[in-house]
Formats: sequence, C-alpha cells, structure tokens
Amino acid sequence: MSSPYTFEIEILKSELKRARALFWIFFIGAAILFLQVFFIQWSIGTIRKPPFPVWVPSAYFSLNALYAFTIYKKMEAAVKARKKVKLSLRYLGAFVESSIPTIILLYLGLHYHKPVLSFVTPPEFAYFFFIILATLRLDVKLALFIGVVSWLQYILLAMYFISITDNAGLDPLLTSKPMYFAKANLIFVGALISAYVSKINRETFLNTLQAEAERNQIRSLFGQHVSPEVVNTLLEQRDDWDGEEKEVCILFFDIRNFTKFSETQKPAELIRFLNAIFQETIHCVNEHHGIVNKFLGDGFMAVFGAPITKEDHILACTLAAKAIRKRIADLIATQVIPPIQIGMGIHAGEVITGNVGSNERKEYTVIGDVVNLASRLEQLTKEFAVDTILSESVAKELKADETIFLGDTKVKGKENLIPVYQLL
Repeated sequence: MSSPYTFEIEILKSELKRARALFWIFFIGAAILFLQVFFIQWSIGTIRKPPFPVWVPSAYFSLNALYAFTIYKKMEAAVKARKKVKLSLRYLGAFVESSIPTIILLYLGLHYHKPVLSFVTPPEFAYFFFIILATLRLDVKLALFIGVVSWLQYILLAMYFISITDNAGLDPLLTSKPMYFAKANLIFVGALISAYVSKINRETFLNTLQAEAERNQIRSLFGQHVSPEVVNTLLEQRDDWDGEEKEVCILFFDIRNFTKFSETQKPAELIRFLNAIFQETIHCVNEHHGIVNKFLGDGFMAVFGAPITKEDHILACTLAAKAIRKRIADLIATQVIPPIQIGMGIHAGEVITGNVGSNERKEYTVIGDVVNLASRLEQLTKEFAVDTILSESVAKELKADETIFLGDTKVKGKENLIPVYQLL
C-alpha cells in the first residue's frame, strides 16, 4: 500500500507543474503586453487617451509571474526535501490566485466611466482559467474553495459596480443583477466540475500509486527478476503469500568450476560474464512461469508452482531446464561466453512457503526437504558427468524417452539410496 505521505509528495509534484504553467503563462503574457506598450499605437478616433496607464497590465502580469515563480521555487524545494507544505499556505495561494481576475476587473471598472463595462472584457473569463488549473491540485476541497471564492468575489464586485454605474445609455442587461448571479453560478458550476475531475484524478493517482507499491512489494519479496506476467498473477493471488503448504518443483542451477574460472578474469569481465548468463537463464525461468527465488553466487534456485499455483509445474520446470541448456549452448556458439559446463538438479514435492524476515525486510522463502534434495542432485551432476539430474518424482511425470536411469545413489543427509535420472 502507498503511504499518505508518499501521496502528499506526489500532490506537491502536481502543484509544481501547475505553478510552472502559471509562471510561463504570466511571463509570456507580460512580455506580449510590454510589446503592446512599445509597438501598438492607441486609436485617437474614439479614445483620446487610454482609460488607464498602458504599463499597468504588463506590470500586473509581471507581478503575477513573480508570484508564480515564488510558488514554483517553494514547491520545488519542498519536493526535493520531501517536506509537506502547510495546508494554510495552500489555501492562501488558492485565495490569491482566485482573486487575480477580480483585481483585474476591479482596476478596469474603476477606470471606466461606466464600471459595469469591465464585465464585457476578456478578464471576466480568467476565473475559468484558474478553476481549470485547480484540477492539478488533486484536492476536492481546494477546488470547491476556489469556486466559492470566485463566485462570492464576482457577485460582490458586480453588485458594487451596478450600484455606482450611471444607467443612462446602457443596455439594461448590463445592469441586471439576475444576469450576474447567473454568470456567477456558471463559475461555481465550473468549480464543481473541477472538483469532480480532481476527485477522479486523485482516485486514479492513488490507485496507480497503490498498484506500483504492490508491484514493488512483490519485487522485494520475490526478487527483481520476476516477469510482468508473474507480477500480475501474484497481485491476484496476494492472499496466498503468508504461509502454506504447496506442491512445487525446485531447480538448482550452477556454473561448473566457477571459482577456478574467476581467478583468471578481471572483475568487470567476470560481472559481464555472469550477467550474460543470468540474463538468458532467468528469461527461461520466467518464460515457463517460474521465479528465481535465490541467487547463489554463480547459480540460483528457481521455484515452479509457488507462489503461483501451477498444476503442470514439473513439466514447466523441465522445459525451463531444457531451454537453459539450449541458451547456454547458443551463448557459447556465438562466443558471447567462453565454453563452460553447467549443472542442474530438479526435484518435486511438498514444501512450506511464506514471507520470512523482519518488519524492515521480508523475503518469500521455500522451506523443506525438497529444496535440500534438489541442491544435492545438482551437486551430483559432477559425479555423473551430466548437466541435469532429476529425482524419481520428476522423472515419472515425463515420457520414458526423456530420461535415463542413472542408478540408486547415496545422497548426503539421506539414509536410503536415492534413484536418480538424467534429463535428455
């Protein structure tokens, strides 16, 4: 599960994007307005002088750009330090941004001979711009707060301008209070839509974070090399992780004479050699729906049938062993790796599986005599000079022409002789 703290950091990242968008919008707007001051001449036909100093819009946009840049840097610092921003500051920022259109309209209205004319200028639509950007806050309450502030400011400003406007020569609609209430209600409806989109985005974001956290938990428990298909299946079977008895097939893989070989190699060359082998062999395991449960230096232990229950786990394991054998031969033939010998031991039976470890670090573990015997069979490949040895429980599930009986042999830790087979 993703923690609330992690989600708060992700919200800050979204706020960071919003602040960056605000900065560039106001910065570009200020630049365009400055150009108008220098390069656009005022018409002298109907307006002998501007209704207000021409530098005011560009200066105001510049102040807003500075405000957005300050918010951006604060959010950036909070994200880097992984610190939360106080809720009160977020609401203060929302109030300031909601007030930007109001301040512009107020300034325009106080400079017009008939103040209500400011409501037919483009800044009236700026409320919707900030309401749309509120969706990036991923906070329903903040989106509603912006809507309420915008609605209230618009109504108060409209009522004030109507009260000080001379109606003479004006279309009655421009001083109609119901019209302004209707327009304010549209602003609030826009805020409701913004709040709904914020809710959907928040839930989607939380689900994405939770899914990623669960995938990370799987990788932590089962290893970084679990295939995407296995991860998806594990997410559906997560209730089976905590401990149970399972029928599995265990494969131990080992590189023969690795210690002697490593003495002649440089460290970087040795790592490249191991990576080349493990890249291919792990793919074979994943391809047949197994998992690499443990790395053992120059080898690994793979499990088939757990944690994902699979009825044909023995067949899948032996197919993976054959695929590994072929991949190693191909790597040698193409001179990706020098000629080497490998050993694999395979045994099937019932084991105990579950997550073992501390609260800080747990690992999916397979426990039982099946594991021990599979390891012993892998060691016997040296004695019998073959690359893969099977136990009787595995061999009897295969076709007769797929195995050769090697005989009954003494295995360390076992009192009775154990029948062993070669995988062809």
